[in-house]
Amino acid sequence: MRCLSFYIDEEVFAVDVTLVREFARKLVVTPVLSAPDTVVGIANLKGRVITLLSLSELLGRKESIVKDWAAVTAAAIIFETFSGGANQIGLKVDRPGELIDIDEAAIRKPSLSTGAQESFCIAGIAEVGNALYRIIDIHSIIERLTSNDQGIIESRADEGDNNG
Repeated sequence: MRCLSFYIDEEVFAVDVTLVREFARKLVVTPVLSAPDTVVGIANLKGRVITLLSLSELLGRKESIVKDWAAVTAAAIIFETFSGGANQIGLKVDRPGELIDIDEAAIRKPSLSTGAQESFCIAGIAEVGNALYRIIDIHSIIERLTSNDQGIIESRADEGDNNG
C-alpha cells in the first residue's frame, strides 16, 4: 500500500495515498467558534469548502487552538470527497513526511493499550525501516464526525455554500 506520511508533534502517521486529493502547505483557515474542538475551522481551497480537523484532538490530546475571529494558517492533507458530500475534509498536520510503501501483511492492529478515543482513528501500525507508522482510518473519522457531531462536516459545507 502506498502511503503519505506526516507528522504531528514528533509522531509519524500515514494515510493511504489513494484517499488524498492534495497537500496544502499554507491553508488559510477561518475558525468556527461554535464547532467542537476537533474542528480547527473552514477554508476555501480553489473554490472548494474544506473542513479542517485536528488529528491531535481526535486522538484525545489537547491542542492549543485559539478560536477567535482571526484566520490562521495551517498545513493540511486534503482528502477526496466521500459519500457524495459537497464538502471535503482535511487533517491539520505539523509537517509532511514522504511517500512510503507499506506491506499490508506487515500492518498490525493497534494494541489494547490504545485508548478508545484514539482507537477509532488508527487503522493499524506498521514498521518500515526504523520508523513506526500509525495508519489513519479516515473513513472511521468521517463516520464518527457525521454521526456524533450532528453532521458537523456537512453543516460546515452548507455554511460555506451560503457565504460564497
